[in-house]
Amino acid sequence: MSHLPRPIADLLHLWRDLALHPREVLLNRNHHQWRGAGFIALIAVLVVAEAPGFPAGSLLPALLFAGPSWALDLVGTFAHGLWQSGRIWQGIECQCCGGDPDDGDDEAEPADPADGGGLAREVEAWLGQQTTADHRVVRD
Repeated sequence: MSHLPRPIADLLHLWRDLALHPREVLLNRNHHQWRGAGFIALIAVLVVAEAPGFPAGSLLPALLFAGPSWALDLVGTFAHGLWQSGRIWQGIECQCCGGDPDDGDDEAEPADPADGGGLAREVEAWLGQQTTADHRVVRD
């Protein structure tokens, strides 16, 4: 496949990966979607605008070429929504989002400034150490 044009090689790899790793491919398609739909829409606009070289029959090859990719995008969007809500594939990780949405490894919430810690307290302490143009320390 190294001698094929890049778009054709990518298309072949996509369908190969779909057969080998269907769950991961569907989750990732949510983040790389609508290329097929964009191509079909572009051809449709050219046909409607009666651009030279784009008769009404141009839509059929566009649908045959980009339709499966568009369908895969739609299925991937639906699957990603179900995965994100925790309804399917809890053990699978989306390569674009990061970890499993329900894996329990979420980052801790930032400290509340009211409890004596956090960014607001650090900024206040830093500002208290700064000097003015007269080289006097700014105090409350």
